[in-house]
Amino acid sequence: MKPTNSIKYIIDQIVIAYCQYEKFGDKTFGDNFEKYTAQLMQITGLDRDGALEYAVSFLVGESKVKGVA
Repeated sequence: MKPTNSIKYIIDQIVIAYCQYEKFGDKTFGDNFEKYTAQLMQITGLDRDGALEYAVSFLVGESKVKGVA
């Protein structure tokens, strides 16, 4: 599946929510993480683990494209 702008946006939001939750531990950030993960699941048709693996693979691919192995 080719990532669309919607998928890229959702993955960015997942990363932001995860980092905020890790830093501040606020439930709101955890809820945001779950909300965006659910959106990615819906768009991709994957289960939760599959959607998160997809997000990680996408980010790895992005880092290689930008030359940040």
